[in-house]
Amino acid sequence: ILARLSKIKLTALVVSTASAGFAMAPVPFDLTCFLLASLGTGLASCAANSINQFFEVPFDSNMNRTKTRPLVRGQISPLLAVCFAASCGVPGIALLILGVNPLTGALGAFNIFLYTCCYTPMKRMSIANTWVGAIVGAIPPVMGWTAATGSLDAGQEV
Repeated sequence: ILARLSKIKLTALVVSTASAGFAMAPVPFDLTCFLLASLGTGLASCAANSINQFFEVPFDSNMNRTKTRPLVRGQISPLLAVCFAASCGVPGIALLILGVNPLTGALGAFNIFLYTCCYTPMKRMSIANTWVGAIVGAIPPVMGWTAATGSLDAGQEV
């Protein structure tokens, strides 16, 4: 149930794009940093996806594709979903800030905010949400780059 709440397949894709950003950085590969960045990014993604499902319950129940999600079906309580999101998001961002670097942690926290507080509600108001979603999708590879290099520079734009 928690794997479905956190959209574990989507989370795996997010971690893979962050890993690609890390691998592309022109610095020596640091396995410990890579593993911490991957874990922190994965936890942040689980949190964002869980919060998204929490906000979407009234709408998900009306769509065939989403009406079997755990919150819609009552397989998990809203309180437990929020607690799960917090138990992933707080340590995930802390891991990125303290174990990787503050810039990567800030990007992770910003991405949770952007996905849950901008993209999710914007879906019902404007097709511009697609642009916000594109930014949400572009941030994980940048997080991988900043995890490896500790900075934003021209290289991550590749």
